[in-house]
Amino acid sequence: MTTPPSLKSRLAHAWTPFFARHGSFTPVQEAAIPPILDGHSTLVIAATAGGKTEAAIVPLLERYCFSPYPGSGKDGRTAPSPKVGEGWGGGLRILYLCPTRALVRDLYERLRLPLEQLEISFAMKSGDTGPVSTSSPPTVLITTPESTDSLLTRAPRLLAEMQAIVLDEIHLLDGGPRGDQLRCLLRRIENIRSYHQQQSGLPATPLQRIALSATVPDPAGIAARYLSPSADTSTPSPLEGRAGVGFPIGADAQIISVSGRRELDADIWPLHGLESLTTALALTATRESGPRKFLIFCNSRSEVEQTAAFLRGHLPFESALFTHYSNLDTALRQEVEEGFAEASVAICVSTSTLELGIDIGSIDEVVLIGPPPSLSSFQQRIGRGGRRTGVTRVLCMARSSLEEVRFQALIGETVNRTVSPTGRTDSSTYRFLPSVLVQQSFSILAQSPTGGIRLADLRRAAPEEIEDETLAAILGHLTRLGYLRSGRLGEWRAAEKLDELVDKFEIYANIGGDPLPLLLVDAFSGRTLATVARSKVEGETLRLGGHILEVVWRDRYRVGVRRRDGKPVDDQLRFATTPFAVPLESGRAVAGLLGLAGDVMLAVPLAEGTWLFHFWGDVYGSLLAEMLDSHFGGEGALVMAVNEFCLYLPGPLPALPGWEPGLAQRALYRLLPRVEPLLELGRFHSLLPPAIAREAVLDRLDLPAFEQLYRAA
Repeated sequence: MTTPPSLKSRLAHAWTPFFARHGSFTPVQEAAIPPILDGHSTLVIAATAGGKTEAAIVPLLERYCFSPYPGSGKDGRTAPSPKVGEGWGGGLRILYLCPTRALVRDLYERLRLPLEQLEISFAMKSGDTGPVSTSSPPTVLITTPESTDSLLTRAPRLLAEMQAIVLDEIHLLDGGPRGDQLRCLLRRIENIRSYHQQQSGLPATPLQRIALSATVPDPAGIAARYLSPSADTSTPSPLEGRAGVGFPIGADAQIISVSGRRELDADIWPLHGLESLTTALALTATRESGPRKFLIFCNSRSEVEQTAAFLRGHLPFESALFTHYSNLDTALRQEVEEGFAEASVAICVSTSTLELGIDIGSIDEVVLIGPPPSLSSFQQRIGRGGRRTGVTRVLCMARSSLEEVRFQALIGETVNRTVSPTGRTDSSTYRFLPSVLVQQSFSILAQSPTGGIRLADLRRAAPEEIEDETLAAILGHLTRLGYLRSGRLGEWRAAEKLDELVDKFEIYANIGGDPLPLLLVDAFSGRTLATVARSKVEGETLRLGGHILEVVWRDRYRVGVRRRDGKPVDDQLRFATTPFAVPLESGRAVAGLLGLAGDVMLAVPLAEGTWLFHFWGDVYGSLLAEMLDSHFGGEGALVMAVNEFCLYLPGPLPALPGWEPGLAQRALYRLLPRVEPLLELGRFHSLLPPAIAREAVLDRLDLPAFEQLYRAA
């Protein structure tokens, strides 16, 4: 590992604006900056607030904004330092991808001053901002995967001379449709760069890729999927390093893992009603030096509204009160973030939208209303607190004995780290989601200068593990559905249904629902407040931001409302909420808390029937129920789920019946309609050919893993 003095000398330009006020590097910066300066693609794993952003962006700025074109030395130290961009030409050099628009804006504000001091042009692009200039492109662009997709269709030339890409919070994307979309985008960017280099006679230089995360259960798999320009997804062997752990991925990629975490001080309180929350807040506020800043997480937007509305009338101390969730208008969310960050005594009630590293100031205490669905989400939420003191204080509000046990398990796993935060420990269970290829077909077609797409175009974007027969079947099925039509021989063009999606800018995202949501607006100013899922009638009242609103008028897509605090509420504001399932690793954590091995179930006899504690979570628990229902001679409803870890059986069960593949398959097919919404298959899954869609669901359910669990139990 390079010593800090020599490392400082290698950052001749970026040291002063980024590090001079601190006077030193953090451990992750000492470990990660040297290989990134040397041009290696790198996965950086370190605790929240450890300085990962600077560890990635600073060496990239030094390498691609102040060093000459490669050839004078591996890191450019042998050549005089030119002005910004000299030797590389103008244009976009570094693309920084964030998983949310709020993080894009937050990072833009965070980097504004040092980049201005370095005279480096930069910009942000998301659904909340305007287009990027093509005549005078920025050197650094901060954006999201979806906006990158849009940029590829509208101005692909901007990406032709790009040299590096940063993938922030990669664990939030990997394993889902957005992560698979990102894999396709990386391949499309490489194709554009390769063509430009060939046409310009430039040396073939691969795109330097940096991925950042605080929680990665499968480092080698993530590095293979996102850092390697090849299709090789084999798992490399680990190589112990001094600054962390280094893994050679292909020829040049590395993994830097730096340990370090804050002390966890967690209390579990029973939540019999929201009065329990105000009591807990009052007692917690007197524990130190009086009221301070609380960040309260709920698992749904409706819970946020209920909690905020109650607190407005029952706060035990004077405090500003804010709400934050994705349906709120962008400007309104930004006001909340800024107001909460500036307040000295404040409470913010939020969904998972504030799990990420948005700058909302120092948080004294994190409060959780019910356990989050996964260990990863739990660790993200509690990671928002204690950055100033080094101690993370968490107040866990449990609404039942089961939630109390789940909290205990999550706390224990966070401290002991015996279960993977996502339940995946290797890349063997990873499968690319084919629904992403539907979206990519639409995006590539929008990018095409001829207005057509060929099989070879989709082939260049799709991972190599996807066969040509699958690609052809998808394009053919989209034609039958009316999204594509036949063009010249071997070519497809946009049909009427696709034109409608393009007009509404609905082809760039693999998440989301209704493309025409209902807008809630201020009746007098017309300002957008939120998007909602159900029509409203004049005179109806509802809650938003903890306030009571009355519907004054409505038209086709908008509803005008005004404040009417004090009136009774006719309707609890309903949102289109994505369902979630308690995953397998949560059950394993609870079993571990009870001292049970992973292959043990508990059968508790009752006066009539049996409770079977399987600890397998919602999806595998439901599949187990379907299989056991056949054992008891039923066609449904004999075996019932008590909760995510327990089934009710109509009789005794001394041991699990032997594994029968045919029975398992039939049970699985009966279960599919119920579990598909829980599997995060992607927005365009319904447009896949039926056989490919069914195979994707089966891959996602991972029946071989279920069989292994069943046989061992």
